Amino acid sequence: MLKSTAQVFFLGILAITCSPSNAQTDRTITIRMLESKTGTLVKPTKFQVNVNTKDYSQLVSITPDNEGLGQLVVKGDVTMLSIQATYEPGDHIFVNCDSAKDTLSFLSHWYDVPPIFSSGTVAPNTCSKLKAQAKPGEFVFFVRPMNWYEKLNH
Repeated sequence: MLKSTAQVFFLGILAITCSPSNAQTDRTITIRMLESKTGTLVKPTKFQVNVNTKDYSQLVSITPDNEGLGQLVVKGDVTMLSIQATYEPGDHIFVNCDSAKDTLSFLSHWYDVPPIFSSGTVAPNTCSKLKAQAKPGEFVFFVRPMNWYEKLNH
């Protein structure tokens, strides 16, 4: 009896530690940045991504591929993210259209990660009426060029 109880206990511990719910699988989010009025793909120099978990926040810099798409690999514990495009000096400066109406502060907007994987997420386009669709695992956001006044105050 004692031997079988110990075996059951050991198997129970093994099942708990090896269960899929405890595994933190890496998954990839495809990032697509579109010009707000034309819907054309914009290729930034880099994407700046803030990722949040319940324990930490991290800034990640992603270089897009030749097509202009970013590939963000996230751990299973990442719950939210915020994305901005960045450019090298001398390049165009863009404003995210989910924050374009936030005066000159350009607040970061945060998006839940689970819906990105289940159905895809399109950030609001407050710069025009243009819409887009996202596939599961894809995050799409709109940008517009920064105007002269915004550049002056940036």
